[in-house]
Amino acid sequence: MADLDRDALDFAYRYPFSSEARSILSSMDQSVSEKYLQSGRVRLEEDLKSQRVQFTEVMLDDVKKTYILSYVYSRMLVSAINNRYYIGRYIRAEAARFGSALAKDSVESVLKVAKETLLNLSYSDGLFSLGFADFLMFAPKSSEFSLIRHGLSDGCVRLPKESTCKVMEGAIAELISRNLPIKLKELPKKVVDYSRLVKVPAEKAVAQTRVKGNYAWIETVLQNPIADVRHRAVNLILAPYLVNVRGLDEESAARIITGYIEKCKMLNPDTRINETYIKYQCRYAREKKMRPLSLDKAREMFKGILALEK
Repeated sequence: MADLDRDALDFAYRYPFSSEARSILSSMDQSVSEKYLQSGRVRLEEDLKSQRVQFTEVMLDDVKKTYILSYVYSRMLVSAINNRYYIGRYIRAEAARFGSALAKDSVESVLKVAKETLLNLSYSDGLFSLGFADFLMFAPKSSEFSLIRHGLSDGCVRLPKESTCKVMEGAIAELISRNLPIKLKELPKKVVDYSRLVKVPAEKAVAQTRVKGNYAWIETVLQNPIADVRHRAVNLILAPYLVNVRGLDEESAARIITGYIEKCKMLNPDTRINETYIKYQCRYAREKKMRPLSLDKAREMFKGILALEK
């Protein structure tokens, strides 16, 4: 294998969502393999068990290729299981895995991954410069990432490598979440059948779809798209409910709301709601510990729009 090919393989097995990985995969046998089903299952079970998975270094080229394919198969398997809670755990664990790989990698690799995730990132004088909008979107919520600590200059936040990698975990999670779950009709039957062998942990009660109590009616709202006042439905009902009642992380909540808005667009495509707005409302709800509107107030505010039975 030429040095250039080996460099590409080294990068691809660390970051199997990359263009290098896609190029390698395009040259490999596309038929469903029992070997890779098993490797995908092992990877997925590790992700579901622990959300702070660490990247594992390997030496052999064949093992590196298997590692790339284990990611592809794990995506198919978690899609076949088709459970929002498990998909959310999977995404967070994979983002942590890639973040731990970045922490040990070169500046050049960090910048290459940033390009894959469309982050506005550059490097000079021992620090990374991250665009302010990207910082707001993906920085973890902690004092470590306060602007008072890092400052803002020319529209960018200056960060050391360790902090940059933590921010990039959020951007990688967003990248991983794209096109998940894969539609069942697009999955090979062999993958769907094999997914029944995956050992999954028990779901947390707060993450289950059937929510009891005063807010159970919101699950009905999520199943019935509306044609108007969707901004208020997002910021007053859906975001507070998903993050503070269901207990979902912001990324998982935003994915559910985005899917809901896409259904709403089928009734009325005229909306300015986008992913940035949805993610902002999820973060705002979390920070302010907002609770969703009561059923009575929702009936009053959304009269004739939301189908809310008495």
